Amino acid sequence: MAIQSLYRNEDQKCCYRAINSQGVRVLWEITSACNVECDFCLVEKKHRTIPLAQAMDMASVLIEEGVEKFLISGGEPLLYPGIQELLTFLVERGVLVKLLTNGTIHHPAIFDLIKKSAQIEVSLSVQTIDESLADRIFQRPGSWAKLLETIRVLPKDRLNIITTFSTINHDCIEPIIEWVVEQGIRCLSITNVFQETTRPARFMDNCLMYKEDPRHISWLFELIDRKRREHEGRLVIRTTQFGGESHETCEAGRSVLYIDSSGALLPCTLTDNHEYRDLNARLSVKELIRYYREQLPGLPPSSCIPLFSLKSTQETVAQ
Repeated sequence: MAIQSLYRNEDQKCCYRAINSQGVRVLWEITSACNVECDFCLVEKKHRTIPLAQAMDMASVLIEEGVEKFLISGGEPLLYPGIQELLTFLVERGVLVKLLTNGTIHHPAIFDLIKKSAQIEVSLSVQTIDESLADRIFQRPGSWAKLLETIRVLPKDRLNIITTFSTINHDCIEPIIEWVVEQGIRCLSITNVFQETTRPARFMDNCLMYKEDPRHISWLFELIDRKRREHEGRLVIRTTQFGGESHETCEAGRSVLYIDSSGALLPCTLTDNHEYRDLNARLSVKELIRYYREQLPGLPPSSCIPLFSLKSTQETVAQ
């Protein structure tokens, strides 16, 4: 299986998939446990972890059915008891792996595996480059120092920085962009705060207060356009679908599957997937992925579009 790097140009438009990708990718929330407490996080801490044997069985079937990329996330995936075994299993089978971590846990065995395995890419959470603010966002003293140490020891050419655009850090975005370039990191993903509390139900109410005003979203896209031109060839900037008048498009709902911390296999996490949960009680993993392969092309591009509408925060809260 050919390894397709996150640095391909067509990846610029979406954090979750390449526009030209023909394969199916899996965003796997391997655990909901986390060691930090970001208020705008969209993952509920359900304290559920599937056994390693079940995870291995699922991974085998997904690979057999043609999944080309595994995005391993959480919570904090480095807290999953079998994370080293799972990543090694995926690497040995030749698929592309992206590890989404907050970067504050030093795991020498995993870091050694990353250094040795060119097919592992790592996404790290950077919400600001101000140490005191970073520690306040993570709600853990010393978090920024630990994150910097992780960045120091991992291969720069396979790192991606993820930052969440919110009321907490909107003034930090441009400094983050310049800092990423200075670090020699070639990819930055900017996501939005997920404000919708009813679709799907896992999004939490406390995200609402961090949702940015539409005027700031327009400003952000102007900044992104300018910085893409300024750092062309040195930095890829990707976004989630912010909606409104932007030219950005999202096809994630048609190409990305999602596994939650209970082991349920569902359409993209950003797609309203509650109706598909019943299928998990009736179908095997192989049957599920074959069903989704048939159904995905007919799904809406993503629920990102209604999620990120240009209504004001006040109007949204009032609803």
